[in-house]
Amino acid sequence: MPRQWGFWTRGKLDILRDYLDAFTTTTKYKARRRLYLDLFAGGPDNFDRDTGERLEGSAEIALSTTDPPFTAIRLFELNHAEQLEPFLRAKFPESDLRVYAGDCNETIHGALDDLARLGLDRVPAFAFIDPNGPHYSWSTLEALARFKPASMTKVELWMLLPVDMFVRFLRTDGGEVDAAHERSVTDMYGTEDWRYIYRARLLDKLAPAQARSEYVNLMRWRLQHVLGYRWTHALEVHNEQDRPIYHLLFATDHEAGNKIMVYLYGRALKEFPRMRKEAIDQRRGAARLFDAEYIDRDLRYDPEPAWEPYGRSAR
Repeated sequence: MPRQWGFWTRGKLDILRDYLDAFTTTTKYKARRRLYLDLFAGGPDNFDRDTGERLEGSAEIALSTTDPPFTAIRLFELNHAEQLEPFLRAKFPESDLRVYAGDCNETIHGALDDLARLGLDRVPAFAFIDPNGPHYSWSTLEALARFKPASMTKVELWMLLPVDMFVRFLRTDGGEVDAAHERSVTDMYGTEDWRYIYRARLLDKLAPAQARSEYVNLMRWRLQHVLGYRWTHALEVHNEQDRPIYHLLFATDHEAGNKIMVYLYGRALKEFPRMRKEAIDQRRGAARLFDAEYIDRDLRYDPEPAWEPYGRSAR
């Protein structure tokens, strides 16, 4: 079934395309092989909901990266694997690709074992983790981070953190929170430290924006201090109403990867408002010059390190 996406998805895929091109180009001088992992690969039919234009999915973007290409591409998909694999094989018949059907949190471990037997645990590797909700587990992130030998740089992670979705799960209106929602948040973080932030929010010690920032920081801090990544970055993504909808987190051990993503995030901060304005005008059937509020804002990406998670110092 065709799926329609907002302008922010197109922007996200633009970042992915540019980063993968830089990733393969940068690594080709020291490595003969490269690995791409996509944990929520989706289906083949994706469209821009404002223009009707077909969007290349993340798997297509990875398979279209050619300077040089990825040696192996492994995709994971719960709902659309039967449609995705034949579509990709027909379009990219020479590529070494495989689609693992089912829950990626369950299939990732066997897939990594398969890749290790092929010696692909010693090559530059990038993992894209793009769920529609808090659907990945900390054990999955841990498996990816520890896939390669300790002497080598880790698998780079580019992951969607659906903070605004699970914040809606964690009610602040006095209503009861679904236990399943609580478990999903704990499973994603691999800890219950998020509860310190939630309690502070309930007590009005943290404003909504502050709590959101602390939830993002908690994941960044754990990626760095628990999984051992050297750098992490976060980009907040907004919808047409200029409301935050999720964050894109990046984790790497490689200085080149760090510099490239800093550049791409800086560019995205300027491009996303422009894309937002285009989407609004498209819906209104108008093609006007951009308003000053969209193009004159001094938006820059200024990297800042993760800080001590909220509540840890009180323990």
